[in-house]
Amino acid sequence: MGPPFFVFFVFQRKLIFVARSSQKRLSKVVRVLFEKAKEVADRIGCSEVFEAMLEHYLEASDRCEAVVTFRPKGSHCSKSIILQNCSMMRQNALRRVVSLTRGGFHMIESENVLGLALITRAHMESTCQIGYYCAVVRSFLDGNTAYKSLYEKLLKATIGASHEMFSSAPNPINVLYYVEKSEKYFPRLNEQKEKLDLRDKYDFLSEFCHPNFCSSIVGHNFDPSEGKIVYDEVDKIDKKNSVILDYLSVMTALLIVFDNEFSQLKAELAEYTHWPNLDFRNN
Repeated sequence: MGPPFFVFFVFQRKLIFVARSSQKRLSKVVRVLFEKAKEVADRIGCSEVFEAMLEHYLEASDRCEAVVTFRPKGSHCSKSIILQNCSMMRQNALRRVVSLTRGGFHMIESENVLGLALITRAHMESTCQIGYYCAVVRSFLDGNTAYKSLYEKLLKATIGASHEMFSSAPNPINVLYYVEKSEKYFPRLNEQKEKLDLRDKYDFLSEFCHPNFCSSIVGHNFDPSEGKIVYDEVDKIDKKNSVILDYLSVMTALLIVFDNEFSQLKAELAEYTHWPNLDFRNN
């Protein structure tokens, strides 16, 4: 099930440098949703974790841009197309995680354990996508990744698809590769060289997302003396499954860490001068 709760909390306090004003306004709908979800978090002793999650949600929301400008076909150079695709990948990932975190508030408020696990796993995939591209861009800037590889990997982030409906699209990068690369990259972003065990967390969440043991025991109690399985009338998040809420809070914190790094790397790309002279008239 991964490290105990206090490790998550220490991780957030060490790495998140988000100083948000308590007067930051939420939309009325989200505020009501947040307040109801917070009641659940308070009941199971996760108040501080939940409040940190809100801070990270607001920070990520602020980073979402209304427009990403791209050049018309045929006007790109080798530098501009990379910077454009970096921006598109980042904004797509940010918008997904903001939407998923808001969905997480819904799942907490309605005490839907399985829904919360699904959302948390999806959040991890998008968060680790940014972590993966931190590693890819860093490798390019260090001279260890060729331009063609950088270009193709970013292309997969923007138009990659695996369904036969999109047969002409490049295959996307497997999400498990995102997770594993993010795990390897993370220690360079903190002095303590902590490990997050992201793959372990992903596999644990998958036990709830699939019709396996964990998803089967949610919402019922086994009474061996009576020989009965008693199902709850309504879903309920309690302390024994609150680790999923902890995981979501960690992911919202990790998103900010990776996005700070990716933004810095993108700025380094903008100053990079050794671009190949390629013909992009058809791109």
